[in-house]
Amino acid sequence: MRLIRSWVVAAAAFGCASPGMPPGGPPDVEAPQIVGIAPDSGRVSVSPRSVVFRFNEVVSETPPGATTLANLFVISPQHGTPVVSWQRDEIAVRPRRGWRPNTVYSVTMLPGLADLRGNVRREGAATLFATGPVIPATAIRGVLFDWAAGAPVRAGLVQAITADSTSYIAHSDSAGAFTLPHLPAGAYEVKGVVDGNRNRALDPREPWDTITVALTDTARVELYAFVHDSIGPRIEQVNAPDSVTLRVTFDVPVDARVPLDPAWVRVLGPDSIPVQVTSVALPETAPLDTAMAPAPERPSAMTRARPYRQVILTLAAPLQPGATYTVAANGFPGLLGRVASSSRTITIPQPAPAPPATPP
Repeated sequence: MRLIRSWVVAAAAFGCASPGMPPGGPPDVEAPQIVGIAPDSGRVSVSPRSVVFRFNEVVSETPPGATTLANLFVISPQHGTPVVSWQRDEIAVRPRRGWRPNTVYSVTMLPGLADLRGNVRREGAATLFATGPVIPATAIRGVLFDWAAGAPVRAGLVQAITADSTSYIAHSDSAGAFTLPHLPAGAYEVKGVVDGNRNRALDPREPWDTITVALTDTARVELYAFVHDSIGPRIEQVNAPDSVTLRVTFDVPVDARVPLDPAWVRVLGPDSIPVQVTSVALPETAPLDTAMAPAPERPSAMTRARPYRQVILTLAAPLQPGATYTVAANGFPGLLGRVASSSRTITIPQPAPAPPATPP
């Protein structure tokens, strides 16, 4: 009885206590913030077991925008998929085969990391250090374009590959620009890939381009990624926008650096009678709308002519309703310089019959 009485007195005292802050509080809508990265950027002659990213809260082990946590981290130079260890409010990153001696490393965390409430970081972070005594002041800078689209590539994969297959990697920004800094002087094959599935590798049918660079100090390059088709452009379809015009569409892009030759295309009418073509021209294309974009986001301009996939044929005489015409092409070069012969037919529709007259 004495025990029960004591519990009642304690409960009454708790109930009469002055009110405090209610439990909970405002919802957490901030993404995790970095409070430190070890080793510090710019260190030399260090060989840590791992590079450690520390955060102000527990981060998610399964980020919403990536297959695995390892997909959010990049080590350059690359030696296979990095080993990434989750430790609540810390993430440790290291190469699968350890750090090489006398090598400059950059370790980058890409945007996409989230906390346990699903708040996602929109910014990345990086650190740079050397296992040797020197960080060279060198760089390969440039822009990666999707040549056929005529636009810079956002988040494209860029690699600088040495003769011994060491691969330094970077990703292009929203304007297609990239930087591969602090590389040892020497020869590199610089490759740019439109990495659609974000697997950091070149897959079939992904656009890519390469260029060779002899780096001594700094170098600037432009990469024009395209699908490396083994055959030339062939006619995909033919349309008749009006009675004296044919629009010819190809299945792959045509290299616009080669002047358009009207002799590359012929039109045959019924009974294979040649039809006179007065002009062969490219359709007008609207320029990229960059007026409303903030200055840092504006795409870089290509210095190479954008490929085309259509030509407009103007005929000397009107197309005859009900007649079938054949358009033949041979000589249009693909982006690898290859050509192919092809043809397509089009039957001009008959005009719709006039509606019957209504009686008076």
